[in-house]
Amino acid sequence: MFKYQERPRPVVSAIILNKKNEVLLTLRSDKVGGAGKWYLPGGYLKGGQDWLTAVKEGISGGVGLEVVKVELTGIYSDPKLNQLYEFKLGKTLNFVAATFLIREFQGEVKLNHESSEFGWFSSDKLPDAIFASERIKISDALRFEGQPFVR
Repeated sequence: MFKYQERPRPVVSAIILNKKNEVLLTLRSDKVGGAGKWYLPGGYLKGGQDWLTAVKEGISGGVGLEVVKVELTGIYSDPKLNQLYEFKLGKTLNFVAATFLIREFQGEVKLNHESSEFGWFSSDKLPDAIFASERIKISDALRFEGQPFVR
């Protein structure tokens, strides 16, 4: 039986699509948790920060891109669909993710210390070593018609 941390951790993630409709994924480095897994760029919602600022800063700091246009595609809080991390103290963290679709951006991808590489992937050829929740977020974003998903 898992013991959950008292409060979920708010995060942002982004489905960044290029002109070929491929999604940007980054491979987690061995310097952070989840090493060797592919994930969507994003970051944490910091105290005093709004969701849009968090996603723009997460994308700028994580992959070096400047967001031009962003749309909220979903809120993900179901522990069965989200990533959970077990800590040494025996507690598990549940992330609440606000996920955004970014079709317009500027710049070139530049990785920070959290990622060892990046790739652009078509939705039918995602890497095997991807977080399960990321597949769901990508699928939802590609079916997005203006009404955000809540899972």
